[in-house]
Amino acid sequence: MNFDILNIIESAITLAIFYMFYKIFLKKETFFKMNRLYLLSSLLFAVTIPFLNINLGMFPYHFSSGNNILQEISGIKRGYNEINELIIYAYSGKLTWTIIFKCLSTIYILGIVISTVFFVFGLGRIVVIIYRNKSKRYGKYRIVQTPNAVVPFSLFKWIIINPEKYSSNDMEQVIAHERMHAFQLHSLDLILIEVLVILFWFNPFIYWYRKSIREVHEYLADQAVVENGHDQLDYQKLLLNQVVGYRFVGLTSSFSYSLSKKRLKMLSMIKSKNTSKIKIALAIPFVIGALFFFVNSVDFAKANGTVTNEISISSQDTIKTMVNENDEQVFFNVDVLPKFNGGTPDSFRSFIQENLRYPIEAQKNKVSGRVFIQFDINSKGKVVNANVVRGADPDLDKEALRVINSSPKWEPGFKEGKPVTIRYTFPIAFFLK
Repeated sequence: MNFDILNIIESAITLAIFYMFYKIFLKKETFFKMNRLYLLSSLLFAVTIPFLNINLGMFPYHFSSGNNILQEISGIKRGYNEINELIIYAYSGKLTWTIIFKCLSTIYILGIVISTVFFVFGLGRIVVIIYRNKSKRYGKYRIVQTPNAVVPFSLFKWIIINPEKYSSNDMEQVIAHERMHAFQLHSLDLILIEVLVILFWFNPFIYWYRKSIREVHEYLADQAVVENGHDQLDYQKLLLNQVVGYRFVGLTSSFSYSLSKKRLKMLSMIKSKNTSKIKIALAIPFVIGALFFFVNSVDFAKANGTVTNEISISSQDTIKTMVNENDEQVFFNVDVLPKFNGGTPDSFRSFIQENLRYPIEAQKNKVSGRVFIQFDINSKGKVVNANVVRGADPDLDKEALRVINSSPKWEPGFKEGKPVTIRYTFPIAFFLK
């Protein structure tokens, strides 16, 4: 599994696409169980699939112009995830992408810490209420009676209610509602979504997902109460009398989760036709698209002979290093990628950032540009066969080659349990002020 800012952005985009699909096609349907399944499965898919590096074995990597559109899309994606471009400025005071990413990472971690504090605080309040008040067994559930001014809510087997606020008939209906939440394991959904909110706190769609999941929970519980014999008219009157109360950071299922207008509407709606279920099949193209675009992110297809001849980028005079190694078959598609200092290949950028220097002569001559370096990590973990496949200036090219060749050993990549040689292309951008 790979984890970086690009993966987080991909996950946010996927969340947005799947949520918009739900809002347009499924939200108004009365197939609440199907909607719950869609929300949970699409949520898990969206937040995990961009972080997985699984080669589907369908798109060989070439820069040739004869690729079909899916190959081109896959190639673009792989180019980003292989080793991202490194930008070097002529003076150290420049705001570089490395600095920006470090700031974003700090903000992201700070957001996680704050979200976690709220989560723990909310959970702590629930635990205090449960253990400070008397409870009585109600089948396999426990009714916790509290004098606190809270609306009824449930968490797993505990149902918390203030009995002074309800008549005996209303009390029975409220407990029936909360018991449905417990029976259908809605607390598991809520714990899951709260954890994901902590990890993706910056993404507005994660909060809309949370809101929609809670709504579906209420629809399911309302529907179950009426189907189990409670009078629908009396139950609707009870909903009208509810007001929104305090919630524990969305961690519990609450009888009065929202203004009752939507729930009343859903109770009164005619059930959707079974043919409407086919709408969920419309999500299949989005799933396939996400698989092709996001999953094939790091691994390349096996190279036949030397790949250098297949690269269509026009190069200046290619500068070869003096490294002489026994020729080994070069692979792009492997089972285990090489690791630099125990990290992903992209962590190699940090080493380059620390050791690369903008050549003085290039600064004097006001020369800038991108240098594309191609190099192999052989079966022993050494950097070999480094060369410039597209140069910018002799001074810039030499400096890029110098620092690439100064790399310490990597952990080699493996294919079918054997160490193999793997090829990378790495762009380095030299920019003046």
